[in-house]
Amino acid sequence: MKKQVSIFLLLAVMMAFKVSAQESNVSEKLTEVNDKVNGLLERVANDEADLQKLTKIKVSGYIQAQYQKFESPALLSTSNNYFSLRRVRVKFTYEAADGVKFVLQPDFSPGALSLKDAYVVLNDRWTKAFSFTAGKFNRPNYEVEYSSSQREMPERSAVIRALYPGERAIGAKLEFNPLNLPIHMQLALFNGADGITVNNSAGSNLNSNENKDYDNFKDVMARVTYNLTLGNFGGLDFGAHGYFGKLKSMATTSYLSDYTTVKKANIGDGIAKSWAGAEFQLFADVLGGLSVKGEYIAGKNASIGFVPPGTTLGAANFQNKFAGYYLYLIKNLGKKNQFALRYDYYDPNTDIKGKDVSISGYAATATLAKKMSGKSDLATSTVGLAYHHYFDDNIRISLAYDIVQNEKVGTAGKVVDNYTTAAGVAGTMDWSNAINQNVLTLRIQAKF
Repeated sequence: MKKQVSIFLLLAVMMAFKVSAQESNVSEKLTEVNDKVNGLLERVANDEADLQKLTKIKVSGYIQAQYQKFESPALLSTSNNYFSLRRVRVKFTYEAADGVKFVLQPDFSPGALSLKDAYVVLNDRWTKAFSFTAGKFNRPNYEVEYSSSQREMPERSAVIRALYPGERAIGAKLEFNPLNLPIHMQLALFNGADGITVNNSAGSNLNSNENKDYDNFKDVMARVTYNLTLGNFGGLDFGAHGYFGKLKSMATTSYLSDYTTVKKANIGDGIAKSWAGAEFQLFADVLGGLSVKGEYIAGKNASIGFVPPGTTLGAANFQNKFAGYYLYLIKNLGKKNQFALRYDYYDPNTDIKGKDVSISGYAATATLAKKMSGKSDLATSTVGLAYHHYFDDNIRISLAYDIVQNEKVGTAGKVVDNYTTAAGVAGTMDWSNAINQNVLTLRIQAKF
């Protein structure tokens, strides 16, 4: 009996040990599986977070490939017709959080790689009326802010290209756009010298670092627009903008554009450049769609001189009065075609007429070189014609022709340019005549 009890107890102990071992193995297996599941869940959570970040990134862009023919005699000795890539841009927009947006847009045009936009936008989460932008962005102006991928002519008007080289500037901007009022107000502060060349006596550009202001002056720019609804007819937008800035004087004398006024200046003085403009855009839902829009800008611009080094004659600052405007007529031709007409006028010096060019000027002094009125004072008018065919939502084919007319110099032979053709034949352009500067552009644009 005792033997049987002993055997039973032994079997019980063995069974209990086996069960304990099995439970231990099961527990280890469960722990292992749980760790794997937790690891998998963590990876899924990370993937979801990464996916959410990716969904906040929007990528867009466009490519403009074109053929151009320039009719200017000055290009006869070089290439006056060629294929090129005018713009190759990719825009990255990242919605980091509610009311926060980052924008980055490089341009990959061959030989001209550049950063076009790089800015952050902070939107007002409460009233939804205010936004703050900082970085490099378009200056507040209608034709500047109107995207090159949508504009009806190949390039912006002459006055805009002169006043806002490169279109963009580095600074900060506050915008007010209330939900219940059709008004839009912009106030911006910029370095002010963006895209401007300021040479010293050695001919080196003091303003070569785009990311850093070369002086302490900052420029203020403001724009306000108002939108009117004209019932079933369409809509009218109108507004105005102003620019108020200064450039640091590098000379001790300033000339004014009338070629009769000389002002003393100190190194470091602010040479004012300021102007104002008025704009309108009329959109009419007639005959398949029609729009008329234009802008007029006038004021003072400036360029900077330098102090003479040693016995070399220096250059004075120059402040010129200017005026310019453009007027568009755009007509849709069905759903796939569009016709555009633009008249574009720019006078870089309203104090000097063509008859005065090469006659009015400043005589040389002991320290300053002679400065005569010249081609840079002549006004230019351009009639632009463009026809667009929208192959689909992403492809646009454009044919444009710019007819350029220069203001004529009053006296024959006073302002001339010499050139040589590719065949070695010499020629002369006399600016007392109209010089053929027309441009033909054939462009295909692909957007994504």
